[in-house]
Amino acid sequence: MKNISIIMTMMVLFLISCNKENDDIGNLPNNQRIYFQYDYINSAWGYQHSGWLVDSSGNVFCYNNPENWIDLDSLGYISSLEMDNNIMEIDSLCYTIDKNELNNKLSLIYEASKGVISEPIHEMYDAGGAEFSGYLYNAETKMYKQVLLKLTGDYRIDNSSPESFELHEWLKSIQIEISSSN
Repeated sequence: MKNISIIMTMMVLFLISCNKENDDIGNLPNNQRIYFQYDYINSAWGYQHSGWLVDSSGNVFCYNNPENWIDLDSLGYISSLEMDNNIMEIDSLCYTIDKNELNNKLSLIYEASKGVISEPIHEMYDAGGAEFSGYLYNAETKMYKQVLLKLTGDYRIDNSSPESFELHEWLKSIQIEISSSN
């Protein structure tokens, strides 16, 4: 089973690395592999960690309790090598976003990065955290910078930008589609 997972991951990485279709995105770097993420973590009543990553082709890759996941640093950065490590932890291709739809959303990431991030507000107990994010990539430093769109669960954190709200609603609809197909 582990060999099948390794082979599948290698094939996915090959396909992702061969993709050059995102040259029409404008000022976003065309070597950025991951643009969006949904990440759910809950340690109440046992550990749960699941989510998905959206690549430059609109592929949505799911993961469930990854063994060697690398978290963002305290400033919200992750290197391209660390992101590649996380890509190796995916379980499956679980959804596909239309390329034109994805391209229409990509420019909103930069605008969302200008939003003010609220202080955490405690709302629940034992709900964990569901985080929706976009990423900006710096090709010179080979670092991804998280753009937090919204966190819900035990705590709520909001991004004040209208673009963040639009992206969160869009990504939430994708999460609903993925959840309903499982």
